[in-house]
Amino acid sequence: MDVNVEETLDRLGAVIGPPPEDGVVPVPWERAPGEIGFQLPADYRAFADRYGSVSISNELHIYTPSAAPSSQIAEPVGFEGFLFNTTEPYGYCAWLAQAYRDGDYDECPYPLFPAEGGLLKWGNNYNSDHFFWLIRGPDPDRWPVAAKFHSMREWDLFEGGFLKFLLAAVTQQYPYHDDVVPDGLKQVGDGRAYRFKGDWSKRL
Repeated sequence: MDVNVEETLDRLGAVIGPPPEDGVVPVPWERAPGEIGFQLPADYRAFADRYGSVSISNELHIYTPSAAPSSQIAEPVGFEGFLFNTTEPYGYCAWLAQAYRDGDYDECPYPLFPAEGGLLKWGNNYNSDHFFWLIRGPDPDRWPVAAKFHSMREWDLFEGGFLKFLLAAVTQQYPYHDDVVPDGLKQVGDGRAYRFKGDWSKRL
């Protein structure tokens, strides 16, 4: 693992708390290229294998792939299930994709996955703000984070990647930190500012 990723994870842990006490069942990332055609960013993979799917301050929800069935009957599992956060045909992402196709670039200036150079969603919050990678080029470790602040109809592109974006948001170094984690960090139990929501083997 890249030392900078490890160090950044440690810095994040000092803010949001240690990993789940019982550990996390890691994602079989080696299967991703064969199943969905590409790999996900290394810093995100490291976060997922340390923390799993989490809800930070009961506000910011970060998804990770899971082989466990969803409560949504039509939702696939595994890596395809992770993509379904972006590709499901009737939700917010479908609406964004239509806005882009209609030329409403204030609402959505980018296409959505699986379009080339499209957005791939990894999280959202209770304010209906949504967080994506912009799949710009073949190297996932160079994908920027695209944040859609729904109520303001504003987008922000963060070039540092997933983990640096998350750390900047929870340490209030990101200009829109109050929008990413509304009302700031708060403890939600066991000395942690997040709730564990699942991993490759389970969803809670």
